[in-house]
Amino acid sequence: MARYGFDDLVWNHISARCFDDQTEDCCDLPTDSYLITPGGVHFSEVRGDDFVFDSTDESGNVIHSGIYAARPDVRSIIHVHTPAIMVVSVLKDGFKFLTQDSAPFYGKIKYHDYGGLHSTMEEEKNIASDLGPDGVALFMRNHGATIVGRSIQEAWVRTYYLDRCCKVQIEAMQTGGEILHCPTDLLVNAAEQIEKFFPHGKYEWAALKRLVDR
Repeated sequence: MARYGFDDLVWNHISARCFDDQTEDCCDLPTDSYLITPGGVHFSEVRGDDFVFDSTDESGNVIHSGIYAARPDVRSIIHVHTPAIMVVSVLKDGFKFLTQDSAPFYGKIKYHDYGGLHSTMEEEKNIASDLGPDGVALFMRNHGATIVGRSIQEAWVRTYYLDRCCKVQIEAMQTGGEILHCPTDLLVNAAEQIEKFFPHGKYEWAALKRLVDR
């Protein structure tokens, strides 16, 4: 996250549901238990022992806990405030499907209206409700975005491509030229092909781990 500039000082959170890698069981913990990054540290400082369980002291808990409770398929959640994502979050028309990279998000981008700082149970339920049963990225208006995945790898790579698509959208709009949108049928077809042959995280993760090691 820090290497790609997805951090925001000591804010934002990454979490993962507590599953046993070998058995797919939830490590003798409730199925909605999860590990989340602690507050007060930069992403580049976080180490394995720093993660905490369902920390009620963290502002990110409201965003993450509601989604885990509502979406058993979600195993990792990333919340970000990257400049590009924040720009798209304030655009009335929101996210545009302009490139091949945007195809996996087609029909799965959701929106949540700004409701101030996330600190109430009502907000927790609203966030989960707005993401819905099939959303993979929730643009939080005037705020940022929350991205989910069926694995840590998928959530991270989805975050990378969401941010990249937002950057492309902004730069395309800045040219002042006529913008070509991807046809719906091609977006659907591309999304199916990517899911079948190149699912997010399957091929990229080993290279990303080597990058961190270096």
